[in-house]
Order: sequence, then C-alpha cells, then structure tokens
Amino acid sequence: MKNKVINSPIRWAGSKKKILNEMLNFFDKTSKIYIEPFLGSGVVLINLINNIEEFSFEKIYVNDINSNIINFYQLLKDDYEYAEKQIKRIINKYNSFFDENSKEEFFYDIRSKYNKIDKSHKIKSIYFYFLMKSGYNGVYRENKKGEFNVPFGRKEKINFDSDSLKFIAEKLEKVKFYNYDYMDFFNMLKKMNVLKDAFIYFDPPYIPEEKVINKKQELYTNKTFEHNEFVNYIKQINTNKLLISMSESKKADKIYKDFQKYKVDEIIRTINPKKTIKSTEILYSNYIIRKE
Repeated sequence: MKNKVINSPIRWAGSKKKILNEMLNFFDKTSKIYIEPFLGSGVVLINLINNIEEFSFEKIYVNDINSNIINFYQLLKDDYEYAEKQIKRIINKYNSFFDENSKEEFFYDIRSKYNKIDKSHKIKSIYFYFLMKSGYNGVYRENKKGEFNVPFGRKEKINFDSDSLKFIAEKLEKVKFYNYDYMDFFNMLKKMNVLKDAFIYFDPPYIPEEKVINKKQELYTNKTFEHNEFVNYIKQINTNKLLISMSESKKADKIYKDFQKYKVDEIIRTINPKKTIKSTEILYSNYIIRKE
C-alpha cells in the first residue's frame, strides 16, 4: 500500500496506524467479500476502502460487539450533517474552557450523561466520540455494570478535522454494519451464504502480555474474551482465507499453533490508564501468504 494512512475518527488505544500499510500487504487481493468481525476503531476498514482499487472486494460486512462503535459509524454513514454539527458543538464547548478544572468537570458531566442515555439516541454517538477524544489515551473500558469508566485525559484542546470526517463518511457507502457477538454475526453470515468466497480479518481482544505483572486483562466490555473458544469456533468456518491479529506471546503461539505465523512490526500498546508496553504485532492465517 502506498497511500497515506488515514486516522480513525475515534481515538483508540493500541491503534495500528503505524503498521497499517505493512499489514494490508498481508490481506488477500482475490476474494470478492471482506468480513471484519471486530471493528474496533475502524482504522483498518477505513484504510482498506481508501485502497479498495488494490483489492477485489465487492461487498463489505463489519461488526463489533460494542454498539457505540457501530452506532457512531452508522450515524456518519446515514446522517453526516447531524454528526458534524453536534461534534463541533461539544468540542467548541470543551475548548472554550480556559482552566483544566472546568474541562474536567465537563468531561465527567458528559460521561455521566453517556452512561445514562439509551443507545438508540443519536446524541450518545456524539458523547462516545467526545469521551474517546478527551478520556485517557483512547482507552475504552467498562465496569461490571457496563458503564464507561475511563478517567479524564487532561487534554488542553481537542482538534476536529471536518474535511477528514466527511471524507471517511463518504467512503462508508457500501459498508454494512452489524452489532452482534461474533458468533451471532457468523450465524447470520452463514444464512447469507457469503463465507465461502470471503476474506475474513479478525482483530479480537489481545491476550495479556507476559510483561504485565499480574497478567490481568483489562476489559474491553464487561465480558471477558475466551480465546480457546474463539479458535475452536473459527476452525469450523467454511472459508479458505482468514487472518488474525495478535500481539506476540508464548500463550498466543500455543493457542494459535495450528495457524501460519507472520511477524509484522513492533507497536506501542496501552493496556490500561497506567501502563504502556512495546509489543510485537503478529498475524496468524489458515493459508500461506505471499506478499507482493
């Protein structure tokens, strides 16, 4: 890939921005259907469709269990003018405060409203965008009640590039968004009979690094992710080409031992609001990859 990497509109810990061009070189270029069950920040999807002429994809299906991510992108696709207007309003309000205490109070007020409002309200997507921009280092974390509990990030100013957001919104025209558990997502795709001709890119929650002292995996949502169950499930998917992102570890190699392994690059990853580590980005596949 030669195009400049486009940032996701959502600030997200552990973004693949620095290794994205290299990673996209591992993607299959012959499949007609692209499937991404763990969308995350959407940075991979955005740069894939920005380089779509390099691929043969005619249909794109993406999913995430986090309804806030899906609802945000669906809002960009369906009602960009509303999204732009509301994002400008909330960011201008935040930037208008001269002292950090006022900014912090505003952050926690929005966080409280976000946790109380139903996901069906469009404004919740705007609150989500703001909290990811102003919270600590792009970390998304929920407590056991399913409430967003990331602390204030102490950002002096939030920048907003409306041209970039509009560019991304226009690129989403052919993307189909879904909000399911990954198994339910694939049960739906099986009924649609699209898996056989698909290339599937998985970016599941990463296995805790050996470098993490207590090996406690921070929660992406209020549910943990079972990797052994995940591997057993995807082995049954009727497709010839799937690719899995992971950080390198002995535990990952053991769980994904039946797949081909490829090293991409090192990346700085934020695992919680108090710790960042350097890890090696790995791809596992069920087929031999020959990069161009």
